[in-house]
Amino acid sequence: MTRLIKIKVMLKNFKNGYQVSGSSETAKQETNDCVVRAIANACDVNYDQAHKYCAETFDRKKGKGTQLFSTLLKTNSEMVFDEVGQLDLFSDGIRRTVKHIGDMPKAGGKLINPKYKHKKVAYTVKEFAQRFNKGNYILAVNKHALAIKQGVVVDNGNYQVGGYRRVVESAFQVA
Repeated sequence: MTRLIKIKVMLKNFKNGYQVSGSSETAKQETNDCVVRAIANACDVNYDQAHKYCAETFDRKKGKGTQLFSTLLKTNSEMVFDEVGQLDLFSDGIRRTVKHIGDMPKAGGKLINPKYKHKKVAYTVKEFAQRFNKGNYILAVNKHALAIKQGVVVDNGNYQVGGYRRVVESAFQVA
């Protein structure tokens, strides 16, 4: 009974990341786009803006995953998104500052869950969302990316229950 109650509580702390794409024709034709969706959700931009940013910054190809995005994101402290669909000669676009807040201990990082005193343990997605519940974050987990917005996990719907246990490999704060 207790496990059922915990699952119901966790489900309230989840939002489907596919909702960001809305009526985007680009999104309907894409696969392996978790980084695009994570960036769109964490940066509060539309799918097309995030898609263009990933193509230009990370050399992402259509239908392919975004390899080494966390490595490249560590060196880019600012994201600039074009105003898609608007003609404004004086607009520089939407700017977001990205701060790398750490990597998991196995990778030599200092993103250590303080709940464990006996050894250095990485955060899980659930524990990260509970601890970092103010602000927007992009998380890299094993071969996947997701967003945390104000403590709410924004990810693919199929990760709604089991996805909470994944280990956070790298984390970035978006401002």
